[in-house]
Amino acid sequence: MYARCLNTGPKRATRPCRWSPPKRRRSPFRPWSSETQLEEDRYGIPTPVDGEFVLPDLLLLPLNGFDAAGYRLGYGGGYFDRTLAALSPRPLAVGVGFEINRLDSIRPEVHDQRLDWIVTEAGAFKPVGV
Repeated sequence: MYARCLNTGPKRATRPCRWSPPKRRRSPFRPWSSETQLEEDRYGIPTPVDGEFVLPDLLLLPLNGFDAAGYRLGYGGGYFDRTLAALSPRPLAVGVGFEINRLDSIRPEVHDQRLDWIVTEAGAFKPVGV
């Protein structure tokens, strides 16, 4: 997948930025490069302070826990679930974590958004039923 991305033309990396709930109808991502001015958000994460809002094609999401069905445990705030639910078209959602965090089930709730792929040190897999 990496080689294919490199060979398909120019790419832009994006980073999450400060945003309000989805009613703003803007993507919560802005282009990022090594020259982009960043400011720490309330969690201490550097985020772009200006630039156009863009819709990413792919999101890499941290996994504190995950299951074979493609559901994840993040940091508990529901940020990525709300973000994925609000983005249209929905970007490819790839969870990145460690096999030690694999669970039988995270017991997903109605608002939980399923991942399209999961990547760990054991490899990459498409969740069951996706």
